[in-house]
Amino acid sequence: MDERGNEDARPVKVVGLIADQGIAQRMANKVHQRLEKQLNHDEERQFNWEVMIDPMSLPLSESGSVILNDNVPRLREKYTWDYIIYLTDAPHYEQDRPVRSVLSPEHGTATLSLPTLGLATLKTVARSLGEILRELATGDVPDAPPSPLGKALRVRGSLRAGEEGASRIDSIEGFRGRVLLTLGMIRINRPWRLVPQLSSAMAGAAATGAFGVFYTSIWSMSDYLSSARLGFITLASIATLSLWLLFHNRLWEKPRGHRRKERMLIYNVATVLTVSLAAAAMYVLLFLTLLVASLVVIDQEFLASQLGHEVSITEYLNLAWLAASLGTLGGAIGSSFDDVKSVQRATFSQREYERRNLTLDNVDEL
Repeated sequence: MDERGNEDARPVKVVGLIADQGIAQRMANKVHQRLEKQLNHDEERQFNWEVMIDPMSLPLSESGSVILNDNVPRLREKYTWDYIIYLTDAPHYEQDRPVRSVLSPEHGTATLSLPTLGLATLKTVARSLGEILRELATGDVPDAPPSPLGKALRVRGSLRAGEEGASRIDSIEGFRGRVLLTLGMIRINRPWRLVPQLSSAMAGAAATGAFGVFYTSIWSMSDYLSSARLGFITLASIATLSLWLLFHNRLWEKPRGHRRKERMLIYNVATVLTVSLAAAAMYVLLFLTLLVASLVVIDQEFLASQLGHEVSITEYLNLAWLAASLGTLGGAIGSSFDDVKSVQRATFSQREYERRNLTLDNVDEL
């Protein structure tokens, strides 16, 4: 029945939504009701839509990607879905281009790569899924949204693949498209997950930073150094920790195959920024901890007698600033005791972690 309680004779089409574990799965759980409402809002629609989700994970192929159509027969056997859409949190290349979605009207299936949507909201994901389903149901290819900066900076393109062009690939194009892909990969990686895994690094940083709080020479140095110099030391310490984490935990990737240089740039820029954001978050936590410790432990009059002038909150801030920077450098050494596999798993999404380790295994076999 329709919203007014009258019998609705339109046939029902069931959409099965499956997704990778992590953000893709959570996005599917949140978006499916919104998508169903969006599809059924159109009074001129041909069908009544029902969207179902299933928390399953599809296996990776030898190339490190998921080929949805290879899994369609068993999915059709298990479910009565009319259309199957797979949400993946891994980037994907076809015909030397990064892919936003792959649609196969013949099979009634589609794959949507979430990283290509950038910092996507539920509304953006629901709109993309709606476009995909309308194309699968009607065969009409939606027009790509025009770029406000001109054709040279368009974000989306279209090409055919498979036998006799049975599948349509919605690709991303140009510099803006690559920026969106990089931002999307950082979001999928979720840098905040890495901080709790750096327990040894945090312990080393706290120990080194605490030494700075109680060491009077650090007090004098923090009082003497300019804000610009303290800022430079901060950036240097975060960069050092980031580089140490990057190479010690084998997070740097050297892709093989087509578009190797482009993929190496995009994948590693996303990884570097993910690790750097995690290192910066650890630095902020360390700074706040040392600031509170210095305020509690160091008496204001005693600090003034050591520095030779009246002190205020500024001197405490500078002391915590320098101590946190020195502690972060110590944290780089402490991170050597963190488990490499745990750091890798925390840095990447589950699917990206599987793909990267599959690639490493293949390299080791050569």
